[in-house]
Amino acid sequence: MKYRVIVNGVSFYTTGAAIKRGVGDNVSVNTVVRQLFENMFNAIGIASTMTVYDHKMDRVKYDVQISKV
Repeated sequence: MKYRVIVNGVSFYTTGAAIKRGVGDNVSVNTVVRQLFENMFNAIGIASTMTVYDHKMDRVKYDVQISKV
C-alpha cells in the first residue's frame, strides 16, 4: 500500500515497509513518522503535531500527516 507523508510542508510518497525501515537520515523525523504510522490503525489518514528533543535538548516540533493513496 502506498502512503503520502507530509512533514512540515514537505510531502513524499512511500510504503509501509519503508516507513518501518526509516524514511530519511534524520532520526527525529523517522521517529515521529513511525509513531504516527503505528497510531493509524485502519484509518484513511491521520495528522498530528509531535514534539521531540534533539541531542542538545532543544525542543523541535513536527507537523506530520499520513494518508493512504
